[in-house]
Formats: sequence, structure tokens, C-alpha cells
Amino acid sequence: MTSTTMTTTSSAPSGAVGASARTGAGAAYGRFWRRMPRELGYLALTTVIGIASLTVLRGAESLGAGLLTVLVGLIVFALLLVLTRYLGVFELRRLRWARLPVIPSPRWTPPFRGKGFFRALGDVFGNPHSWLYYLHSGVLNPILAVLTTAIWLPWILASLAFATTPIWASTSPYGPGATLTLQRAGEVHVTGWTPAEVLIAAGGGGFDPARAAWLVAGLCALGLGMIAALPFVTRGLAFAHWGLGRLLLSRFRSEDLGVRVEQVEAAQRAAVAAEDNALRRLERDIHDGPQQRLLRLQMELAAAERRLGTDGAAAAESIEEARTLAQEALDELRALSQGFAPPLLQDRGLEAALEALARRSAVPLEADVRLTEPLPSPIERSAYFVAAELTSNAIKHAAARRIVLSVATEPAAATGGPAVLRIRVTDDGVGGAGPVPQHGLAGAAERLAGLGGELRIVSPTGGPTEVTATIPLPRG
Repeated sequence: MTSTTMTTTSSAPSGAVGASARTGAGAAYGRFWRRMPRELGYLALTTVIGIASLTVLRGAESLGAGLLTVLVGLIVFALLLVLTRYLGVFELRRLRWARLPVIPSPRWTPPFRGKGFFRALGDVFGNPHSWLYYLHSGVLNPILAVLTTAIWLPWILASLAFATTPIWASTSPYGPGATLTLQRAGEVHVTGWTPAEVLIAAGGGGFDPARAAWLVAGLCALGLGMIAALPFVTRGLAFAHWGLGRLLLSRFRSEDLGVRVEQVEAAQRAAVAAEDNALRRLERDIHDGPQQRLLRLQMELAAAERRLGTDGAAAAESIEEARTLAQEALDELRALSQGFAPPLLQDRGLEAALEALARRSAVPLEADVRLTEPLPSPIERSAYFVAAELTSNAIKHAAARRIVLSVATEPAAATGGPAVLRIRVTDDGVGGAGPVPQHGLAGAAERLAGLGGELRIVSPTGGPTEVTATIPLPRG
């Protein structure tokens, strides 16, 4: 059974659009509030770490400077750089915990393991990331922590104090007959005034309950407004720390380029290995199948030729056997060709080819194809090969009664990276699937690696099995 999903676009009334915009704004504000506890926790812990870092690291610097004359100071400074390295790594993890954008970290090596004394010191002192991490964790981030604490902590205290103004500023804290003395142009004795009225009197006003009520309402509104704005404050302060971390703790672009070069080289090696294994497998399959049948066909035809003049019945039997062998060889060749691009793929595209693959399946196969954009021909051919290999593997080895093939393109916004083509094959078989060298899943994994993709297998014993192949799509 096959199914195809089509996307349609329709217009909506202007009122619905306005309601949707209001709902979207409310949902966005709700997300700010949901993130606020993590960000506030991050800021509070940053304050503690910043104060501790300023105390400990300044003491270690003084100790190292005092011991430089006996070279022990070099070891102290090396340990100091290693400590700030781990503080920076911990900072990156805390930023991720606060649900801020991920900062790619450098590719660190163990600072001392497997290295000689001078080699270890040279690696620590010679790595520019060591000094950037020291600048971040030992100098700038603690200073920034003090500055941000001077914002968020008074903000919270002031907002709570203002929001609770109706509680503490509208009742008199003075008992019957109590007197409050204000020193203003002489001594003024007041009795039973509320704190709000005292504040007005201190500012030059007199006994005015109406003004006191307006003052209480204004301060309460201010406090509620500050509480409403608190998620934006914590978000902005957390992003200030994220910006500093992005500047000093992230890996260099040259490192990204080196990693990309290694990935391309690995993909090229995987592609070559995949093609080589595919050719070897094809050669083996042809040798074990059609070639043997064609040899037998040749022998049967030779036997029929010899018997034509002497034994017509035997010659007819040999010709019938030859016809059967020819049909079997043709069927095997057709089966082998399923691993290559069929003409239907070139004529009508991947969706039609996968639907045809589902119809030919020996096990009920449901194909759900959701393609939102045309695919390049190399991607289509590789996707068809991978889908055919995964479904064939499920048919041969899983003892499945039902197979579901899902193929869909996912945009970059949904994956957090480049747009991808995702192929998922699920079966209700016996489970326990895994890549075996020179066989189906291993060949699919090598082909995917050649395209920069990956293969993920979830197959517990007893099933079900889910195999997911991901192929990155070229940009533009």
C-alpha cells in the first residue's frame, strides 16, 4: 500500500490572522517565562563561580609568580591554565543547560597523559585556546558576573518590594499613641501615619491619604511591571555571558575547516569502499546465480543439438529445460538490477520508483513518501539504493509480517543543520539487526558515509526494528 502527502495553501480571514498573531506573541512570552528559571539559576551559579575564581586564581597567580625563580612557578601556571580550561568547558555545558545556542568547543587533547614533562608544558603554554580560556574564566567572566549580579539581584529585590507595596505601605506600623519624629524645618511629630504618607511628608508633602494611595498603586504597578519584564532581563544577561563565551571559548574557523576536510576525506574513502564492495557483491551474485544458470543453459542446448537427429523427445526435453533456465536467469538478473537505478526512477522520479518497489515487495510494504522539493539525480539514485537495501534486508532476515518505508525531506530549520532527506524503515520482525561487513546494512552505511550521511539502527532482540538513514541535501 502506498500513500502520498501533498501540501496545500489556503487563505485565512484577517480576524483569524490577528488572533493567530496574538496567540503567537503570548506563546513567545510563555517561552521566555519557561526559560527564565534555568537562566536565573545559571546567573546565580555564575556569581558564585565568578567570586570563587577571582579568589582562587589570584592566589594561584601570586604563588606562581613567587616560585618562578625555581621553575616551580611554571608548573603552577600550567596547572592554572588547565584549571581555567576545565572551567571554560564547564561554562559551555552550563550555557547549553540554560538552553542558549550551542557554542562549538575546541578539540582538546589530554593535557598530560602520554606526554613527557616538557612536551606537556609546551602543549599547554603553546595552545592559544589555553590563554583565551584563561582570559575568559580567570578575568573577564568573573568581572561580567559581578556586573550582571548588580543588575538581576537588585531587580528581583526591588520588584518584590514594589509589588508588595499594598501590604507594607498601606497600614500603620505604629501602635496607638506612637509618635514619629521627622526633622524637617523643625521637629514635626506625627502619629499613626502609614509608611506611604511618611514618604510623601519626607518629600515635602503633607498628610494626604489620596496621594498615599496613588503612591502605593504606582509602586505596585512598577513592581508588577518589573516582574513581567524579568524574563527579558535574565535572557539579556545570560546572552551577555553567551556572547563572551562565543568570543573566547569557541573553536577557530580553521579548526572547523580542518574537521570538514577530514570529513570529506572520510566520505571519499567510504564512497570508494562502498563502490568496491558493491562491485564485489555484484560479481559474486552474478557468478553464483545467472552465470551458473547460463552455463547449464549452454550445456542443455548442446545436448539438444546432439539429440535432434536421434532422439527427438529427449531433444525437446532439453530445449524445455533450457527455456526454464533462461527464465530463471532472467528473473535473477532482474532481482539484481533492483540495487541499481531503474528506468522508472529516471523517468518519473524517486516517489514513483519507491511506490513500484513497494508493489513488488514479497512482504506487505507501506510506502509514505513526502518530498517537498525536487532532489538532485545523485541523491535520488542513492536514496533509492538505500531504501531498496534496507527493505530487502528486512524481507530476507527480519521474518517481518509488515514493513513501513517512510521517506521525507526535512528543512534546515527542523534539523538544526542542513536540510536532509530522511529514510526510515520499520518492521515488526525478530530484531537483533546490525551491520555485517560485506553485507546489506554495512553497504548502505558506507554509501551514506560517502554522501556525508549516517545510518542509525535501533533493533532490540524480539523487535521491532527501526533503521533510519539521513542524507544531507545540497544548499540552494
